[in-house]
Amino acid sequence: MPNSDLLPSLLLKIYQNQLAFEAAIMELTLCVEQRGSVQGKQRTSKSSSE
Repeated sequence: MPNSDLLPSLLLKIYQNQLAFEAAIMELTLCVEQRGSVQGKQRTSKSSSE
């Protein structure tokens, strides 16, 4: 199989990996945002109770 036949397959794999990384980063972003809002509420409730 010539290398030129492998290029489209390689580019497809790279594209699929790019999409997977994007999805993973978005999931991490959502987790961090949710955790931040929970921590903010905890800080607010602690300072309110003092």
